[in-house]
Amino acid sequence: MISRPVHSLVPGQPTQDGNRVPLTRLVPGRGQRGDEAFRAMDPFLLMDHFGPMVLPPGTDAGFPPHPHRGFQTLTYLIQGAFRHRDSTGGSGLLRPGGAQLMNAGSGIVHEEMPVPEQLEAGGPIEGVQLWINLPKADKGSQPGYTDLQPESLPWTALPGGRIRVLAGTWAGVTGPAQTPATIAYAHLELEPGARFEQPLPAGWTAAVVPLQGRVRIAGTEVPADTVALLGDGESLALEAVAAASLMLLAGEPLQEPIAHYGPFVMNTREEIEQAVLDYQQGRMGHLD
Repeated sequence: MISRPVHSLVPGQPTQDGNRVPLTRLVPGRGQRGDEAFRAMDPFLLMDHFGPMVLPPGTDAGFPPHPHRGFQTLTYLIQGAFRHRDSTGGSGLLRPGGAQLMNAGSGIVHEEMPVPEQLEAGGPIEGVQLWINLPKADKGSQPGYTDLQPESLPWTALPGGRIRVLAGTWAGVTGPAQTPATIAYAHLELEPGARFEQPLPAGWTAAVVPLQGRVRIAGTEVPADTVALLGDGESLALEAVAAASLMLLAGEPLQEPIAHYGPFVMNTREEIEQAVLDYQQGRMGHLD
């Protein structure tokens, strides 16, 4: 089985979002324009690693109300606790080891804030948010969200490590997140020297993103907070150079036009202009 080489290494870009939340923007990465990343990472649009950090007591850090249209967000929490609210009336608690799949579809306004106890007392927080494009036929779908509690995302032991599968199938384990775009997404932890291998369909986008530690792929070392975009081959094969925590991404490209403006991802500029107008006129709902 021919393993995929590293096609390119793209360092993440340190930045802030929401209310002064420090994060590393992994997709698009440093030196990339959005459209370059969209083509290279199709069907994935954006990936943020927020934290790890310790919130100070009395903080207002978090992600206050903001709109989205045309894609899905899959937010995975490693440490801390977040409360979700949205303009459809949905709400939920995101706990460590859990995730939340939100379908922005035709338009939604939501917020993700640490729970009140953590805002008051402070504490550690870390997670990853992934934006997954919706096919053109689904961009007008009904918005909403699905809680994926930690109990539905158990760790599975592997030789020299463990894996938590959020979507698709890795190491014979299928994750609960269901998306119109065909993807596979998982959190992998490996001890130093441990190896991992997984067959991947031809033509799929595939990437490895260490959050901590380093891995080696076909002779190329990949440091933390760097996207290793893989080239052609039949499988993903990697080895942990040091103890590593990493995200695995694979997906079938949609190969559709993309128009992007801030929190809106559509197919044409006219659709973006309509999204901005709909938000300004309240047609995506409100949060009180």
